[in-house]
Amino acid sequence: MSQRPFLGVTIFTLAVVLVFVYVGEVLTRISGEADRGPGVTVAAGSVTPEAGEALFWGKGKCGTCHAVGSRGNSIRGPNQGDSGPLGMAIGARAAERAKERAKATGRPFAPTDYLVESVIDPGAHVVEGYKNEMPNPLRPPIGLKPDEVRAVIAYLQSLGGTVDVAAIKLPAGLEAQATQAAAAAAAWSPYLGGDPKAGEQLFFHPESNAGCAKCHVIQGKGGQVGPELTGVAGTRDPKFIVESILEPSKVIASGYEPILVVTKEGQYVTGVIKREDPTVIEIADSQGEVHRLEKGRIQQRSPQKTSLMPGNFGEILTVQEFHDLLAFLLAQK
Repeated sequence: MSQRPFLGVTIFTLAVVLVFVYVGEVLTRISGEADRGPGVTVAAGSVTPEAGEALFWGKGKCGTCHAVGSRGNSIRGPNQGDSGPLGMAIGARAAERAKERAKATGRPFAPTDYLVESVIDPGAHVVEGYKNEMPNPLRPPIGLKPDEVRAVIAYLQSLGGTVDVAAIKLPAGLEAQATQAAAAAAAWSPYLGGDPKAGEQLFFHPESNAGCAKCHVIQGKGGQVGPELTGVAGTRDPKFIVESILEPSKVIASGYEPILVVTKEGQYVTGVIKREDPTVIEIADSQGEVHRLEKGRIQQRSPQKTSLMPGNFGEILTVQEFHDLLAFLLAQK
């Protein structure tokens, strides 16, 4: 009889794993700030759009989900350039959004107020077509300082708008809250010591119990069905990563929602839309195969609430494999 303790059988062990993961106000990566990688630091009184631009593309990791024109990634978040919502760059768009927020909240809202809210409280107003999935950049693992946040906002002001650093006022107490979150992060450790090298094998080997690279890419290697995971631990805390492994349908990233298409010939295709134009739709299935379908052949098309990612990793992976995979993902900063 096998001696391997499977997560699906050892429910108590899984519960212990999740308890440890949820410890603290906001959980994040195991290591501290030293491993963040290259970036800039904004000293008090030196807030500039130029510093904000460097932070946007560097330490702040905003380009993971946002683009400015053709640079960056606008699958999960709006493009902040002229090709974004309303056909305006974010600096100009903020004026229109401020009017919407003033009407919704019943209080005065200046364009800079909207930009501040969008950065430090992104769930307050979610742009139509997107989800409330942006992390607070003041908290770990991103951990921008208040003046760094102000610099990023100055950069956003410069994109089609007027830079007014004096108007960028952040609520009091943000730095203290971020410090508390960082302390909670430093106190966290996984239930078992994972081996990132073993986790890498689990991620990339197609015959392993995980085989994540069939759908996900890291550093240019892997599939394109699911979200790219390069630098995932630099923007997402361990709680989010664990939930994404064990409950992949709980939060499906914007732009990766699966659909079911039934053709007039009776062909069923479930997958993620990779490209669509007025006549053709291309859908990538869970094995990475791309199906090119003429829209005239489609009889039914409906969104699906279940992720293409298998939801039974709690049964497939052993406790050690789970922690090895987690260790590998937490190393992607």
